[in-house]
Amino acid sequence: MRSTIVSAASLVSLFGVIPVRAADNDTYWPWQTYKSEPSLQPPALEITKNGPVSPGYLFFDQNGNYGHNYSCFIMTDDGDLVWQGGYGDYSAFKAQTFEGKPVLTYFEGVTWSEPWGWGYGLVKVHNDQYDNIYNVSVPGTHFVTIDIADTSGFESWLDMHEDLITSEGTMLTTAYNVTPADLTSAGGPKDGWIVDSGFFEIDVKTDEVLFEWFASDHKDQIPLADAVETYPLDYLGTNQTYPWGPFHINTVNKLDDGSYLISSRQYCSIFMINPDGSVAWTLNGRHGGNFTLGEGLDFCYQHDIRIHAIEGSQYTMSLFNNDNNADFYGVNQTTGIFMQVDVENWTATLLQELTDPEDAIYSHSQGNVQLLDDGHVIMGYGSTPRIKEYNPDGSVAMSVKFGPSEGTVFSYRAYRLPWVGKPTTSPKAVACSDESNQTSVYMSWNGATEYTSWKVYAGASKFNLTLAAEAARTGFETSAVLPAGVSYVRADAYSLNGTLGASEVIAVGGQC
Repeated sequence: MRSTIVSAASLVSLFGVIPVRAADNDTYWPWQTYKSEPSLQPPALEITKNGPVSPGYLFFDQNGNYGHNYSCFIMTDDGDLVWQGGYGDYSAFKAQTFEGKPVLTYFEGVTWSEPWGWGYGLVKVHNDQYDNIYNVSVPGTHFVTIDIADTSGFESWLDMHEDLITSEGTMLTTAYNVTPADLTSAGGPKDGWIVDSGFFEIDVKTDEVLFEWFASDHKDQIPLADAVETYPLDYLGTNQTYPWGPFHINTVNKLDDGSYLISSRQYCSIFMINPDGSVAWTLNGRHGGNFTLGEGLDFCYQHDIRIHAIEGSQYTMSLFNNDNNADFYGVNQTTGIFMQVDVENWTATLLQELTDPEDAIYSHSQGNVQLLDDGHVIMGYGSTPRIKEYNPDGSVAMSVKFGPSEGTVFSYRAYRLPWVGKPTTSPKAVACSDESNQTSVYMSWNGATEYTSWKVYAGASKFNLTLAAEAARTGFETSAVLPAGVSYVRADAYSLNGTLGASEVIAVGGQC
């Protein structure tokens, strides 16, 4: 059965939702507000479900020229906020496991959109209490960027595209470096400029670089000329302000044998990198590279290449097939692809391609595919503000919209993940009098997942409070009404195990 949890028409009827202005439907989107936490303002979610969905919360970051705020969000299928981070230029937000414990990771720094499309910053690691326990960084001693950028405040030069924690407890990250290059082989100037890109494997605790790879060191196996067909120079490459970025790395995986699987957006290719840094093979989405492409398999400008199984010479992989970029846009729909790659017979075979027949999407950048344990698939559509969940048969189980249109609001990747949040911060409460002289109390606890109800204590003195109301948890913010004559209140968050947290004692304010 199909049900729309939050429709565009009903958004204004939800408490605390700021409605979109009718004249600005192409650029503005409503957001939620809370009396107890006014600084938290997540987007309103338009959610359509077509049947059962998988368990877990939705994880995504938000940016873009028309994003109401730049932040990281954990939200429910009903559009309720669970946790919102601070404000900043964030990317690659997700929950992972580090040393057997759940953590949150995300890039924080500065990013530049097309025609550049990369960033510089560090990767933050938070524990399940939301404490920042590690900052993964690489100093910029040998990095150069565009000459119009002020780099005086750069503490780290890691890129925004990857922050994957390996089974060994290391982190895979990407990096971009602007450097002079001879571009005559690609039809450009001899004294040209490129954006070289590569990746690091880093010790999370010490920032020690354990492995480093950059595409420019392997021009014999990855010729610059090979990128011209899908990423022509045009006006790029003649100066340091607008360098040509033919590789544009966006994904890194490490295999058990020490090899690395990486994705190059502009080459429209996947590369297997040997432990010594040489290129083992290339899978090109247009003409195959070292492989013969099977019927129906075609991809380009892809993101988020992941390996799901290896059996002998056969690799089962997924990727987010943008099939659009800033220059080639609006012809081929963006899809999610599952394929089998055989490195003995040198074939690549399409297993499944996911797309919503009722919602054609042309995502020109970013995006991801996440295979869930029950066979469902989450797709975050990057530069198009959509998150979709697909059933194993390819039908759409859920569609989420958090912005108006392509290119207005971005989320680099989106996930459905389990999470138990245990914040060390206290719940927040605010109390005010209504027109009938009753007291309304609004309560919330950013990031707390385990409480189920509230108990409100009130009194004429802050030192003499008694139980005045109980309320089941309703979304992010719960409200309760108390009788007149109350001057002070405190809100306690409860579960079956007792009190999990208590707000400060607060004075009742004026009119709500």
